[in-house]
Amino acid sequence: MLKTPKIFMPFKGIYYLTFIVLISSIATSMLMPIFPLYIKSFVSSNALVGYVSAFVGVLLVVYSFLIPKLFIKIKKLTLVKVGFLGLAITQIIFTVLVNIKQFLILEIIRTFFLLSTYLAIGLFVREYSSRSTMGKAEGQYFTISNFGWLIGPLLGGLLATAYSFDIVFIFSAVPQLLLAIILFFIPLKEGPTHDNHKINLFDYLKHKDLLVLYLLSFGLFAWWNIIYTYLPLYANASGFSPNTIGFAMFLSAIPLILLEIPIGKLADGHGFRKYIFTGFIIIAVITLFSNLISPFYKIMLISLATIGAAFIEPLLETYFFKHLRSKEDEHKFYPIYKSSSHLSNIIAPLIYSTILIYFDFKGLFIFVPIFMLFFAFIALKLKR
Repeated sequence: MLKTPKIFMPFKGIYYLTFIVLISSIATSMLMPIFPLYIKSFVSSNALVGYVSAFVGVLLVVYSFLIPKLFIKIKKLTLVKVGFLGLAITQIIFTVLVNIKQFLILEIIRTFFLLSTYLAIGLFVREYSSRSTMGKAEGQYFTISNFGWLIGPLLGGLLATAYSFDIVFIFSAVPQLLLAIILFFIPLKEGPTHDNHKINLFDYLKHKDLLVLYLLSFGLFAWWNIIYTYLPLYANASGFSPNTIGFAMFLSAIPLILLEIPIGKLADGHGFRKYIFTGFIIIAVITLFSNLISPFYKIMLISLATIGAAFIEPLLETYFFKHLRSKEDEHKFYPIYKSSSHLSNIIAPLIYSTILIYFDFKGLFIFVPIFMLFFAFIALKLKR
């Protein structure tokens, strides 16, 4: 009988998982400086890019309810391996597309692979942490992920400016293919997945704090929509290259890397509400002030508004898992909670693009601070 050869890795356990997260984050984020511009090459206006993003958001919502059912029948690790392989293949196919119809058809497939890996890896973090160390583990997870998002956009922007979008797609596909191969030989630790209860939206809504968390996650991803869709479009409309866009995204990751672990530790001991509230206030104030300065500095300042996001991002998931008492509830409610980001990816672009049609980018960057203030006050509804 043939035996699968073993591959030596210099780390294991949570360190192996963070290695997977880091490489995946770099590969995925390489596309961020160019993806809105790539879509723009198929459509006639910046607003239409947002509407295409909303279509992708619809796919994410649908898949967020379908994929968890696969966790019962298929191992999470299998979905991660297939997901990375599928992402590599579809991103290479991006290099030969010629119209928006082809893009939308391929994006239906790619989005499934993207969300499969996203949901499964999020659950793997819990396999490597205890309830008492969850805040620290989540902080480490997001910090490593954000370190990848520090490197990836900068690299993607440089490659796009020096060569082409096609080169970026190929460079992004290679590490994802390698991850699929590595995971075949060195699997992640995986516990059993329970299915004693059906995923029920009404059960989720009975938990007031979970509903508040859902809205706050919606607000955070409405902000990420600005960073990863509308800021690149604004930079492009202002005459800046993908290199500048990549550098702006590089800046946006720095506060997340520096602050998320300290904020996670502070929240474990002092509560979550005040930090999340402060985060949305910071985003609102900085974005509002950016309207007073020139385009280049505006782009850079909006990128640095992610200082506020660093107060929010690790705490939402930590609060979610601390609120629940069992792995069963985690698997039952986690996909519903995650759908908040996907719902935001539908509604936020629809709002933003409609504002863009009537008021251009100036109106958009006045509306966003008001929108963020709304979520700041929702944060005060949290119990702790």
